[in-house]
Parts: sequence; C-alpha cells; structure tokens
Amino acid sequence: MTSSPRWSTWVRWTAWYTAAWSPLVLVYAALIGASRTISAATAIVAAFSTVVWAAVLGVGALWLAQRWTWPARPTARFFLVHAGMALIYAGLWDGLILLGIRQSVPSWQRVGEEVATWLHWQTFEGVLIYAALCGVTWARQSAARGRAQESRVAHIEAQRVRAELEALRGRLDPHFLFNTLHSVTVLIEHDPVAAAQAVERLSALLRYVLDARQGGREEVLLADEVAFTDAYLALESLRYGERLRVVRDISDSALRQRVPSFVLQSLVENAVKHSIAPRTAGGIVRLGGRVEGAQLVLHVHDDGPGPLAHDDTRGPGVGLHALRQRIAVLYGDTARVDVRAVPGEGFGVSVFLPI
Repeated sequence: MTSSPRWSTWVRWTAWYTAAWSPLVLVYAALIGASRTISAATAIVAAFSTVVWAAVLGVGALWLAQRWTWPARPTARFFLVHAGMALIYAGLWDGLILLGIRQSVPSWQRVGEEVATWLHWQTFEGVLIYAALCGVTWARQSAARGRAQESRVAHIEAQRVRAELEALRGRLDPHFLFNTLHSVTVLIEHDPVAAAQAVERLSALLRYVLDARQGGREEVLLADEVAFTDAYLALESLRYGERLRVVRDISDSALRQRVPSFVLQSLVENAVKHSIAPRTAGGIVRLGGRVEGAQLVLHVHDDGPGPLAHDDTRGPGVGLHALRQRIAVLYGDTARVDVRAVPGEGFGVSVFLPI
C-alpha cells in the first residue's frame, strides 16, 4: 500500500532533479558548439554526456549535505569537510570527463593537450556546483525547520489560549457567587418569588458554563451569549439595583451569528467591576451588536471614568490580551479588537468578527 506513494515521490523528485540540470546542458552545448565546428545535435549530446556525470555525482553531494547539515555554530571542521568533499566531487567529475574524451582520442597525451586550456576552469565549476547543491539542500532544510518551528509555536499558542479559555469556563468570580448567594438569602425572607427567579438565573448561568453543548464550544450563537450575559447582569442587579443600568442595541441578524463563547460576558463583567462598582451613582453599560457587510460588530461601552492616570487595570491587560489571542486563533487576520478609552469619558471595546 505504501509502495505506490513512494514510487510517485521518487518519480517527481527525479523529474525535478533532471529539469534542474537542463540549463547547464544548454550552456555546455553552446560552449562546445562555439569551440568546434560540429552540429547542434552533436554539441547537445556531448554536453549531456558531460553534465550527466555531474548530476550523478550530485546525488552523493545531496546525501552528504543532508547528513552533514549546516550547524547552528559552524566550525572549522565543518568547512574543511565540505571543502574536501567539493574538491573530491570536482576531481571525480574531471576524471569522468577525461575518460570520456579518451574514448575518442588515441592517447592520454592527446587528452592532456585537449583539456589543458580549460581543465582548471572545469575544476572550479565543479566546486561551485557542489557548493550550490549543498546550499540548496541547506536552504530547504532551514525553510522546513522554520515552518516546523512556526507550526510548533502556533500549536503551543493555540494550546495556551485554549487553556485560558478552559480556565475562564471553569471559573466565575467567587465574589460574584458569594454576593449572589447572599442576595438570594435576603430575598428568600422578603420576596420568595424574586429569590426563585434569582436561583433560576444562577442555574442557567452555571449550566451555560458547564454544559458541553454550549459553553464547552469555541463558538456559540450570539443569542445564547446574550442570554447568558443577561442572566449575569440580572444577578448583578440584585446587588447594585438601579445603580446598574443596561442599554441593549443588538439586531436580530446579529443574534443569529456565531461568536466566541464568553466574548460578551467577560467584557460586561469588566465594565461592571470598573465602572459601576466604584461609583455611588453607578452608571450605564451599553451592549451593541450589528452586521456590517461581511462582519459582525460587537460593542461593550460604559460611561465610567475610563483609564485613570494611577490605574492601568483597564488597559490592554490579561483579559483583552486573551481575547485578542483567542480570535487570532479562531479567525486569523479577519478579526480584530479595538479599544476606545478616554479618561473621564468611559471605556469601550469593539470586536469585529467575520461572518
């Protein structure tokens, strides 16, 4: 079963290898034809019989280049080995050319007279061809190592981002849970109906986080993410009351699109923590979502103080960095995250996703 692919690979390699030597055959044919009064066909045959030995010996040069690869820190021994092999390659090629000429002339003395004017150039060219063969091999190896390294880095980065996502899935702010349970305890005595609703919302919140059919996926419907975020905001409202005001402007077409799970809730949680909680008067959190051409645009803005001079927690920290990494893994260059933060004028994040 494996012989056919190997045979196909060998045939393709042979075809490419033969084609790579064809220009040198033409160069030799032109030189031979210019130096002798012979036909073009005869010059091409003579050039082929000369170059074919370089190609045959080149297989050995390629093998050596693959076995004795370019090291991270080249040593004198490395250069000496390849310099010696280059001279051996050129010498063997010269010897095979001389044997070929000997077949058509009566004596070795005549062979010497025939090659005296160009043999040294032939040797030099042999050294250059050996160097070219090694250089091409090392360049391909370097490119392959670079691609492998990029693949490893991308895999490691993807694994790290997934690990961050799993950590996010597995966590809800302990303070949020504690405050919610405390609010439910108070409601049980004063408003049992509201307490039951709060427990139901908390149950939905935890189900979204734990349910592999929803929160366990890389992507979810925006409608599900909005419902999860609404449940979170409803529970936070138990604590902040009228201090937490939410404005939604999400189109129906946007709700049908798929988004990274937790993309809204994490941004909303950040807005509540930094804009609503510190202020006695509270504030407004605005959620937006619309389809613009081939993109889904999500917005989470607040009217808080924005980034303060003494507080860098609202800058591009771990949360936004993780979000950028996630959408880079999921969508590449087709998605982006923009931040608009002006001291005293609020903090906003816009997420642009392909659809």
